[in-house]
Amino acid sequence: MALSKPIRQDDGVTTNYHRILFVQLTTNKQNSIAVLSYVDETARDKEQQTGEFKPYCRSKTYETAYDAAMSTESAYEFLKSHKDFEGATDI
Repeated sequence: MALSKPIRQDDGVTTNYHRILFVQLTTNKQNSIAVLSYVDETARDKEQQTGEFKPYCRSKTYETAYDAAMSTESAYEFLKSHKDFEGATDI
């Protein structure tokens, strides 16, 4: 699973494919969701297939209230409610 939405990065590059790298729970404090953003799905596919290809990629971590039951799927739902991913679609 991933999210599709054009997001202009600080360096001017527009990324369109966003996937969760990890969800970390800090007990009774917060959840952290790390997101990797790629130019497009093709770049991610090539990285996954070869393991050697290093595409343009940016990472950002989002913090949310602690939720012991947060899964990857619910983390994607959280991201879609965040202003950065407003209007994003599942891919």
